[in-house]
Order: sequence, then structure tokens, then C-alpha cells
Amino acid sequence: MNPRNLLNLGLVVALLVLGGFIGFSQQGPPPAEPEHLSTLAETDITRIEIRPERHADAVLERRGSEWWLVEPFTARADTARVDAAIGLARARSLARYAVSAVDMQQAGLASPDLVLRINDVILELGGTEPLRGRRYVRLGDRVHLIVDRYSYLLQGGLASLVSPQLLPTGARLQEIELPGLHLLQRGGHWQLADGEATSADALQALVDEWRHAHALRVSRRDGDEEGEPIVLRVAVGASPVRFILQRGEDEVLLIRPDLGLAYHFLPAAAERLLALPPVEGAAGGDGDA
Repeated sequence: MNPRNLLNLGLVVALLVLGGFIGFSQQGPPPAEPEHLSTLAETDITRIEIRPERHADAVLERRGSEWWLVEPFTARADTARVDAAIGLARARSLARYAVSAVDMQQAGLASPDLVLRINDVILELGGTEPLRGRRYVRLGDRVHLIVDRYSYLLQGGLASLVSPQLLPTGARLQEIELPGLHLLQRGGHWQLADGEATSADALQALVDEWRHAHALRVSRRDGDEEGEPIVLRVAVGASPVRFILQRGEDEVLLIRPDLGLAYHFLPAAAERLLALPPVEGAAGGDGDA
């Protein structure tokens, strides 16, 4: 290679090295990982205490794969509410300040709207800033600003923490007693208690409606309730699940007297729980899957 070509090659290599150095220097340090309110992993969270303003305290606990409301009464917890509490614990901190640098009254933290204790992490939720609507959250000696997508789910009454699902996931129904209709399993097949022949598809459809039923909402009910009785048996030897049926023009209630809870349904949805559907098929029944 002649000297001229060597000189050109050297200039090209020098330009490449210089360009790489300039590009690297302009990149700067890698961005820092976003800071979250806590480092709790979802699988590590086993207890959530909720103290909403103007409402009684609530305590939720993980039991196996399900969450339960255990105080002030016992019922399966609403998954969306549990996820909201966990979401708050894992929320990204957009800005943070020392408590001494914040006007706690103006931030709504002098008397927090909502206090959460998630395992041993205590979060106090205050108001929102006027410009961007980000919420103030106190955690220890720091006040954070977060984009709040969750707290509204936790500020309702106690009944809002209860799962709207009538029966636990995977419940294996054995018997259903409704006003004017009685279904039971015999030899693994669903049939009418009076022995009348009917469609196997219709029987299974009604059973499935109960297994997957979700109310529009849940409310508290105290005292004696009048109405039509409904009895479900979900396992041999287990206590039956009893409801009181109250029919209204705009909604139908299924009341659990033992829990003091009422499950609210639209009339059309309730009708699917109370009568066999018009399904054609041969008489007999299939086992409850």
C-alpha cells in the first residue's frame, strides 16, 4: 500500500474513533431506575389494613390464593380493591420532599383521607396538587407525589371491599333450592328433585349461572330480612349457603343474613339465577365440572 493510501486509511480510522467518543460522551449516564413508594413484591404482601376517613377500619388477609376481609366482619375480598392497595404500595414516586419542607395542612396530610398499612409499610394519602392533580403520599419522613389511579377504589364503604362473586371460585355445587325449583346431583348427574324429566343443557346452564354469578354491587344489611329463601349446598357435610330473595322493580337482592350483606342484581340477570333457560336437549344431566 502506498503512503497516500496509508494516510487516507489513518484519517478514516481517526474519524471513526473520534465520532464514537463524541457519541458516547453525549449519551451521558444511564437513566436511574424509577423510585417506587415501596419495594414490596406482590407475593410478599399478606395483610392490608385500610383506615378510610369517616368509615370503620378494615383488615384484609391473604389466605392461600384468596384475599379475605377479616375485620370488622368476614367475607371474601374484592380482587380489584386488593389490587388497588397493592398498586398504591408500588406506585412510582414522581417527586419527593422531606416532611419538614411540606405544608402538611395544604397537602391534606394533617388529617389524611386514607391510611394504608401494607404489611409493615404505612402510607398516608392526602390531597392533590392543583396543577397536575398528583396525589400527596406520606411514607415515613418523606412526602411523595404520585399519579393516583387507585385510591378512589378504597374510599367507599366496607361493603365495597367485599367480592361481588356469590360463590368462591371453583365451588362444586351439590344442590340448589330455589322458589318453585329444586335441583340436585345424583350419581354425578343434575336432575330435578321431583324426578321430572327436563333438558340436561338447561340444568347445567342454571348451575353454571350460580357458579359464576357476580352482583353489580354489595351493600350492608343489618337485622331480620323477609323474602323468599334460597339454599345452596356446595359440599357434603358443609354448612349450606342461605340467601333471602327480595324482588324489586328495578333490582333484585340476594341477602346473606349470616354476613349481613346484600348482593344487588338487575332483574334480567337475577332471572337467569331463578329459572331454567329455554335450552333444548335430551332429558338427564351432566356432572358439575
